[in-house]
Order: sequence, then C-alpha cells, then structure tokens
Amino acid sequence: MKALVIDDAPDIRIYVRALLEKWGYETKDASDGLEGLNCIRESDIRIVVCDWEMPGMSGPELCRAVREAKLEHYVYIILLTGRSETPDLVEGLNAGSDDFLAKPVNAQVLQARLRVGERILKLEQQHTEQNHELRNSRDRLRKAYKLIQSDLMAAARIQRQMLPRSDNPLHPLRAAWLFLPASQVSGDSFNFFELPPDRIGFYHLDVSGHGIPAALLSASLCRALIPGGEPGIAQRQDFLEPALLLANLNRELSNPEGEIENFATIAYGIFDRRTGEGEIAMAGHPPPIIIRNGGEIQSLNLGGLPIGMFPEVAYESQKLHLDAGDKLILYSDGITECQSEAGEMFDVKRLEAVATTTTSQDLPDALRVELTQWRGSSEFEDDISMLILNRPLAKHSETTLDKNPGETP
Repeated sequence: MKALVIDDAPDIRIYVRALLEKWGYETKDASDGLEGLNCIRESDIRIVVCDWEMPGMSGPELCRAVREAKLEHYVYIILLTGRSETPDLVEGLNAGSDDFLAKPVNAQVLQARLRVGERILKLEQQHTEQNHELRNSRDRLRKAYKLIQSDLMAAARIQRQMLPRSDNPLHPLRAAWLFLPASQVSGDSFNFFELPPDRIGFYHLDVSGHGIPAALLSASLCRALIPGGEPGIAQRQDFLEPALLLANLNRELSNPEGEIENFATIAYGIFDRRTGEGEIAMAGHPPPIIIRNGGEIQSLNLGGLPIGMFPEVAYESQKLHLDAGDKLILYSDGITECQSEAGEMFDVKRLEAVATTTTSQDLPDALRVELTQWRGSSEFEDDISMLILNRPLAKHSETTLDKNPGETP
C-alpha cells in the first residue's frame, strides 16, 4: 500500500518514512502541503501522514483540498499535531482528517493507527468493487431487458400477423374482432378460413395463463387449426367435423403420463357461407352467444373439457343457423371475468347488453370502452379477445371490408 509523509521538518519526514517502510509500505515524502497535494493527485497514494502546521498550506487545508479533489479512491489522512484542545480536533475533523497522532511520534501508536486506516481502506475498496459489480450487473440487466422487450415486440408483431387481416374470405358473411393482450403477447387467438366447396371454418381459443408460455402454445394451436398449417395433427376431412377435430387436437396436446402441463379452451365451427347453416364444438370455452336480428339472445351451452387435460375425450357438435341480421359472438373469459375496482365481474349479462345495442362492426370499439371504464384502467389482468361473425341483411350482403374490422392498435 502506498503512503505519503508530509512534514516541513526533514528529521521527522525521515523518521516516519523509515517506520512505514519497515512495516511494508511503499513510501514517498513531501516537504510542504502543496507538494504533498500534487503527489496525491498524481500517484495512487492511499495513506497520508501529515504535519498540522506547515508553511504555505497547513494540514487542515490539505485535508480540505484532498476531499474536494474528487479522487477515484479514498485517501486516509492522519494529522501529526501537538494540539490537544477540543476546538482544534473539531477543526481537523471538519476539514477531512480521519485521525490524529500527538507529537512526538510514538511508533507503536502510529502502527496501530495505520492498521485502523488499512481496515477502513479495505472496506472502502470492497464497497467500491461491489458498487462496480452492481453497476455492471445493472448494465447487463438493462441490456437483457432491452433484448427481451425487443423480442417480445417482434413476437407480438408475429402473433398479430396470425390474426385475420380482413373479412374478405367470409363473403358474404362479415366479421369483426377485438384483441387486447394483458401483456405484449397473448394466449388468446382466433381466425377463419375457406373450406371447399362453399364453407368457412372459424375458431376462437384461450390458452391457460398469459404471457410468453401461453402465446407459444397459442401459436402452435393456431397452425393446427388451419388446414395444412400443422401437418400430422388433423386431416383435411377433420375440419368439416368440429367434434373430431377437437378430439384429435386434445389427443396430441395431452401428456400421456397424465400430468397436466398446458390446456386450452377452444370453440371451433363451420358455416355454409350461402345458407348460414353451421355446426360448432366446444372444449371448455365460454358459451358463444347468438343475437338474432330482432334482439333475441341465444346462448349455446355446449360442454366439453378443455383440450390438454386428458388424452381420450369425446366432444359433441351442435347445429346452428344464422339468418340475415344475426350475429355469433365468441369471446374469452377475460371479458366476463374482468373485475371492476370494487372486485365485481363484468359478466355475460353486461356483454349481452353491449352486444344487443351495438352493430357488429362497432361492437369491438364499444366493448373496449366499456371494459376500460369498468376496469378503471386500460391494463387488464387477463387477455381479452372476441370474434363476431354475422350474416348481413340483404342490402349489405355484397359489401366487404378493405380494412381490419375491430382490430385494436
């Protein structure tokens, strides 16, 4: 450890320096305060033994200058003085001195004071190293966080690309939708597609939980629920038989050991685009709602376990029909279980009330406003999504959309 002796008396400088070198210190000396200050600034001096009274710059003045220098390391300063009055000691401490040693110098006392200084400097060094490591860790965490956020944003973009972009494939049926992930990515998803010769398939799913794990399973199921999207899981004919398709998906997703790792609720159905005749099967999904043109509400109370719980489960299909002006609403439980600030759930009745007083194309925006007001925030605890399929009245049946209906920014 490097030490500096500052004293205008040559004999004291030589004596103190000899003691320090005997005890293993690497030493330097200076004959006045200014010379000592320059040495401290230019060298890695850690301990200073300095006389109080010197021409030019006194010991306390040196202490103040060292403390104001903002060095990269701490310098431990011991003042040599013949003063013993309390005001003098207070002055020295206020100036930045760490310790005092009375003249004439006692070698044993000096060595003991130096050991105290070493312990303090070691603690200071440990503290500095810990701070340095904390700063490095913080920087690494910031970089990791930025990378994760970048990856999540990319995943969110990819996930949105898997959602419908327009309802043109449904013509002459129409569609609108709402998609509000609880985080950047979502376990909810939905889509529709053409099934030759004149049918359309559609699904709405909700994977347990939310965030990245739910989004990964949701993406895999989305591929499986589109013909040709996930080879080997479903044959083309399965897409015309909703109950069979869900049974095959369930078998593929279930753990043969019986341990439930992930599960999902799904509604899958088909429609004849010209007649409005359809069929739907459910796997633990919230009951779809049909709102007739005259305002009558019909709930499809189908059962069925979520897929991924048990390997061998049979599902049932139910026939349905959309007349002109009717709409079918598929939704996730993030809507009905959305809690107000008082802890009350939004429930199905409120959803039906919004749906019966709003057109299909305006329903997503209207529901988003209602849920935000209900929640008291635009942040939700669970993913929120909804798919509306409707069969327009005759005067609107030839209209298609050029934009993404109901999609939220």
